[in-house]
Amino acid sequence: MKTLNLLSLLLVVFMSCKGDKSVKPDGEDQKKEEVVSIRKGSPFDINGRLKLAGTNIVNQKGAAIQLRGMSTHGLQYRGNCYNETSLNLLMHGWGIDVLRISMYIQEGGYEKDPVYFTKFVDDLVEKCYKEGVYALVDFHMLDPGDPNYNTERAKVFFEHMSKKHASKGNVIYEICNEPNNKQYEVTWPMIKNYADQIVPIIRNNDPQSIIIVGTPEHASRPDLVIGNKLAFENIMYTMHFYAADKWSANHQGRRMGYVSKAIANGVPVFVTEFGTQDGWGDGANDFVMSAKWMKFMEERKISWCNWNYSDSPLTGAAWKTGTCPNGPWSEENLKEAGKWIRTQLSTPVDNWTGNYLPWNWEYNLASGTGSGTSLTATSAVQVSESKVGTPGFLPYPAIGAARTVVAANAGAGFNLNNGVLTIGASNGAAPNKFSLYDIAGSSTLVNLSFKLSFNNSVSGTAILAIGGGDGNLFKANDAYSNSKQEGLFAAIRFLVGTNSSNAQYRYLDGSSYVHRSHDVDVFPRTSDLNFEVYCNNTGNPRVYKKDGVDYTLPAASFHMYVNGTAVKYSGSQNIASTGELLPYMPIDAFMVSGASSTGNTLNFSVSNIKIKSLIGN
Repeated sequence: MKTLNLLSLLLVVFMSCKGDKSVKPDGEDQKKEEVVSIRKGSPFDINGRLKLAGTNIVNQKGAAIQLRGMSTHGLQYRGNCYNETSLNLLMHGWGIDVLRISMYIQEGGYEKDPVYFTKFVDDLVEKCYKEGVYALVDFHMLDPGDPNYNTERAKVFFEHMSKKHASKGNVIYEICNEPNNKQYEVTWPMIKNYADQIVPIIRNNDPQSIIIVGTPEHASRPDLVIGNKLAFENIMYTMHFYAADKWSANHQGRRMGYVSKAIANGVPVFVTEFGTQDGWGDGANDFVMSAKWMKFMEERKISWCNWNYSDSPLTGAAWKTGTCPNGPWSEENLKEAGKWIRTQLSTPVDNWTGNYLPWNWEYNLASGTGSGTSLTATSAVQVSESKVGTPGFLPYPAIGAARTVVAANAGAGFNLNNGVLTIGASNGAAPNKFSLYDIAGSSTLVNLSFKLSFNNSVSGTAILAIGGGDGNLFKANDAYSNSKQEGLFAAIRFLVGTNSSNAQYRYLDGSSYVHRSHDVDVFPRTSDLNFEVYCNNTGNPRVYKKDGVDYTLPAASFHMYVNGTAVKYSGSQNIASTGELLPYMPIDAFMVSGASSTGNTLNFSVSNIKIKSLIGN
């Protein structure tokens, strides 16, 4: 009888264990656990365990996806912000896909109380699992900047984390936050030495999950990993940015360039931290640059976490100071950064299909949001700039800015009629100029199309320029010149005469910038010129399709068509870029200008301006 009872008991235990889908503990405490049900329709429920395919994160169906989420503040600083009410709002109301759990090591964090902070992270991971959100466990080293300082602590922490949570499938490990040069230069080989010790510990317990490794210069240089990646599968590398930083010329464009170059060379990138302010997470928000980054990451399916979901007094925190822990978690308590990032988390909606969503931009000159139809010359320089919320003479574009400059005593100005902008060329060396910038979704590979007409005019010089960044050729009053100009990718100079328009293109060979075409003239003076320009500012050849035919566009070059005819110089369609826009930086600016037209006889028009990103083609 005792034997029968014992067998019955064992059978009950066996059946109970078989039906329990909860994650078993790591051996430290073999106590009974409750069954955890993942929220249906949640990001993790839909996508399952993630892995890498090339440089993309792919879901359980093999579709390339982008995760979007928030980072906590340091748990030792703002730990009271993460309770059931606030997290439910974040995971349900805001709809995050991933929560970055930022556990500082120094500065009163893990180093001071490993037991407390380990449990804090464990509890947040469990919450993420239950709600079907990915948990990005951030070993948040900041000071000192060398991750090797914390190797032994990391071994203990990640041994625990990877053993306890491996079977969940929703955990991503970020093993070092922001390697930096605060005490001495911290290079990629030094970071790699640290990672080569920590990754095997995680892999021993969790062979599959994604691991993210920090990069030099406060996690902003994934390009420095090229040719020296870790010898493990499912490894990604960090990029951090703060949109209002301007440490150097075209600071943000350079950082986009680092990311583009890394991805083009097979280095997967995850933006585990970014802010709409400066690098301290404070100061004025730059939502324009932040929006450019959003488009940049969306095109490339780069996953991101915003800094930060807390009530820190700095502008980078989502909530006003004093909101934590009891709220109210209401609209009135959100800072501007919080309102902005909440919108980004839901717009556009998550795309779990893996299909590339092409991004197109069109400037509607007939939209009627501008202030007038003409801008005439005076004795002073006149500048008008139009952006969303601040219209000027021209209609404002949906994204970016439109700018007109009328030179002093130019003798001519601008007229806008039925969606066509007519430019009277200045009669002096200072040009009348029309430019668009911050417009192309920050792509390194674009198709620009527009219509240009010289209106049967004669005598003068017209310039077409394409580029990006902070170059003053597009954003200020600088005139095109035969000397190096930052941000210029390509330029065509039209010498408009009595019978024809002779086109020259700008190049760099150490001795000259402009080369005259000796081919058949495809720029007639008396009819509309419909332009298509395919630009490749990457370091690799790219293929594009036109009229059903594939064309190979070499690195750092462009193809141009006028009225459907390919423009060739010296018999080649491949036209080299000028080299003044750094490789892998985005092409997001366009300009036409006119000068040196005695008596203002040069009169030309521009219309039908469109840009399409070719990323994903």
